[in-house]
Amino acid sequence: MSLMFRPMTRDDLGLLSIWLAAPHVEPWWREDASPEAIEARYGPALDGGDPTEHFIVERDGAPVGMTQRYLNNDDPEWAAALAPTGSPVDSAGIDYLIGHPALIGHGLGADMIGRFVADTWVRYPDTSAIVVTVSTENRRSWRALEKAGFERTWTGEIRSGDPSDTGISHCYALARPVS
Repeated sequence: MSLMFRPMTRDDLGLLSIWLAAPHVEPWWREDASPEAIEARYGPALDGGDPTEHFIVERDGAPVGMTQRYLNNDDPEWAAALAPTGSPVDSAGIDYLIGHPALIGHGLGADMIGRFVADTWVRYPDTSAIVVTVSTENRRSWRALEKAGFERTWTGEIRSGDPSDTGISHCYALARPVS
């Protein structure tokens, strides 16, 4: 299976809207999936006004999901929300989703995460860790993180303005491998 991460473009926003509204994604992303809301949320990054990098994941040339990455300190509010977790201040964060429900439960998530992490180490050479927060109820997601080598480091409430952080979350971290 060939996985590729290509930069997201505005042409992908319609597909992202469909994925975010899907019953297997919506409970965890909890954001308005209307085209206008998707443009408002993702457009600034596509225009270079937000440092978050968004990618469409392709498997054998077909879009199957989305990943994004960022330096946690690039957003002071997010860095403050992460502070109680004890996450390193020089960490990066990633988020991910599988767009098609038929692809869930076959190892694609852990493979996506593992390959994206490897690329993120190269992109952000000064980071000491990659940190991910995930709802305690989203077992599939945190199991994929564990299969990709992440360790649970904290459980509690993330206080942020992002509706996806509502409720109790696990914090997972993966330290940069020693060369």
